[in-house]
Amino acid sequence: MTEEREVPVGEALNGLDVYPLPEGWTALGAIVLVKCLDEEGHSSWAFRTTDGLSDEELLGALTVRTDLLRRKLYEAYTGDEDDDE
Repeated sequence: MTEEREVPVGEALNGLDVYPLPEGWTALGAIVLVKCLDEEGHSSWAFRTTDGLSDEELLGALTVRTDLLRRKLYEAYTGDEDDDE
């Protein structure tokens, strides 16, 4: 097995572009889910995190993002974008 080392995010993502953080914000950690082609040319996923994220933070961030996406997809499916009326 080859020894892995950490590299800058930009280097790891091979030139992929992402939207920047809002002005004045400072990045402290990251969760990265990357759709890739493996060595055989098959579509696969790679999951990476930076140091400094606890398991609780990771679970919380993924849970909130999952719930928000679930709501968005449900609203797109039902055409109901405002349940308060």
